Amino acid sequence: VLCIWVTPPDRPASALSTCSLFALVYFTAQFNVTGPGHPVTAIVGEAIVLPCHLSPRMSAVNMEVRWFQSEFPSIVHLYQHGKDQYENQRPEYHRRTELLKAGITDGNVSLQILNIRRSDEGQYHCFVQDGPFYEEALLELKVAGQQLLSVLYVVWA
Repeated sequence: VLCIWVTPPDRPASALSTCSLFALVYFTAQFNVTGPGHPVTAIVGEAIVLPCHLSPRMSAVNMEVRWFQSEFPSIVHLYQHGKDQYENQRPEYHRRTELLKAGITDGNVSLQILNIRRSDEGQYHCFVQDGPFYEEALLELKVAGQQLLSVLYVVWA
């Protein structure tokens, strides 16, 4: 809020001044960030999608989408300024992550992780920011080992 006091030139400075009120409102979209609400299970060596989307549905093309585990600056994947940013990505995720952009105009900001490792297990934050407004969802990734594949193979055979 900006208030400007104006004293007309034909009146003395002690005269009652008028105040003009100007409001500058910066509009940003408000949204919720939603994950699956249950743990996601992956198998070592396979790919997995960590689902995350905006509600209500809206484009996230010009927003920041940051995936991280325990600490905000510890980046699993960063989408910013309309493109993926790999410069500060944690080395163990190098060439293994992709923000799925097919649905980004509808608010889908899901992350695909390739070649799942046991060390990928844990909590992931899906953080989305539009100007000063931000929200995040917390997801849990469980990783099953190759023994699960062996059991499935025995049952199938």
